[in-house]
Amino acid sequence: MPHTRTSSTLLFDFYMLVVLLAGAVVLAAAAAAQAKDATFTPVAPPAGVELAYDIPLQPWLVSAVLDLKTQFADGLSAELKGIAEEQKGEELTALVEAGRELSAATLRIKAAVDSIGVLDVTFGIEGISRMIPAESAIRDTLFGFIVWHEFSSTPARGMMTRFESLVNRVAAGGKAAAGFATELEATREDLEQAVAEGNLGRIAEFSPGIIETSGQIDAVCAAVAVGARDLGALVDSLSVDSAELLVDRWADASRAAADAGGPAQRTGPALESMSGVLHILVELGELLDVAVTSVDALSAAPEADGNLYIPWTVMKSDWELAIDLKVRVLDESAGQAAEGEHDHEYVGHAASEETKADIGALIVHHVRANEILAERAVEHTSTLVAEATITLEEFYLDREGYSDNLRSRRKAKVREQVAKLMRENMELASAKISARAARAALASGRKHDALGADSEIDALHNYLNAWLHSLNAGAAAQRFPSK
Repeated sequence: MPHTRTSSTLLFDFYMLVVLLAGAVVLAAAAAAQAKDATFTPVAPPAGVELAYDIPLQPWLVSAVLDLKTQFADGLSAELKGIAEEQKGEELTALVEAGRELSAATLRIKAAVDSIGVLDVTFGIEGISRMIPAESAIRDTLFGFIVWHEFSSTPARGMMTRFESLVNRVAAGGKAAAGFATELEATREDLEQAVAEGNLGRIAEFSPGIIETSGQIDAVCAAVAVGARDLGALVDSLSVDSAELLVDRWADASRAAADAGGPAQRTGPALESMSGVLHILVELGELLDVAVTSVDALSAAPEADGNLYIPWTVMKSDWELAIDLKVRVLDESAGQAAEGEHDHEYVGHAASEETKADIGALIVHHVRANEILAERAVEHTSTLVAEATITLEEFYLDREGYSDNLRSRRKAKVREQVAKLMRENMELASAKISARAARAALASGRKHDALGADSEIDALHNYLNAWLHSLNAGAAAQRFPSK
């Protein structure tokens, strides 16, 4: 008896009805087009529903497939580790230093402005920086209110308000940059330790946070650079004809404002280079997790009948993994089979051509492994459907009272009736269509496989379809009435 997994749920019955109706529609279309070798998209089982029919994998076959999938996972792991080890951390160091340098420059700006404010001849009030008379604007306090003495010929209140705002904004940016630099420094040390230990999981874990903090440092440096440029121009304007006592202090503020624009010139390139490496590490880490899931599925203990049964999603995950490698890492076409299926962003900029070639060469292991799985599914299911068809015919013959003792005319009538019942049996029609489609998908996969690396995605897609068609065919055959 073949191994089966049964479920009496209404959901499964509904799924089978959909499969049968889909099979009938495709059967009619195929007959009308006289294209017996036509293929169609298989119906995938709903998530969480037990299968009425599954494909048994024998131990010797599992060993061969597991070896191929392990080679893929180990190869991808080695490439990921190699990329991580090549990351020397120079860009991260540059970003940390830029944050600290910006903080130092903004502190110098604040110190210079405060030193000028010490000489304010007016009353200073809490929360507003003290400032000497500038142009025609003199600020004083009267009964707790700010009073501006300003001549219409040279209005300066707006200039002084903007000056205070820029000083506060630049100072706040410097403080934020210092905090981000401290955070990035701590995470960088953790990353370097993970790289030294070859801990790929930790590398993938730290990378998103490092990218985010580095981006924040770059953004703050860029924003402060704009504010510092405007502040420097205002400082130069305010310092014109300044008292001799304040010349050096205005000059200090001007130099510090100029220095505050420097870090932004280095953070952009450092962020681009560093994030490029970390993005590919994150991507490869996620794909490695998928590859390990396939290995784990094939490493599971066999069931009581000595065979192993794997989720159909293993085939689907392998296909999608190969697409991600082709498009996101290798910047190659994924073939027509993947068109419209995914939204991809290329992250392979930081990988060398040699590394990308080595990663691309790994996909063939998945192709070989899934060809073996698809071949097993098609051969086993085709045999099952053929045997079930014979059993169904015997069931009808018995039900219609067929016997060798009948007269020839009666025998002919019974056989004609049985043939009619066979033609009208929806389960049989669905099983035959799906079995034929499975064989066609396997043949198409081999055809694409023979074309080489440019057609690997299409080969994997066809092998997935062969597996799904086989599941549908076997499920339909399991529903045949029997003695």
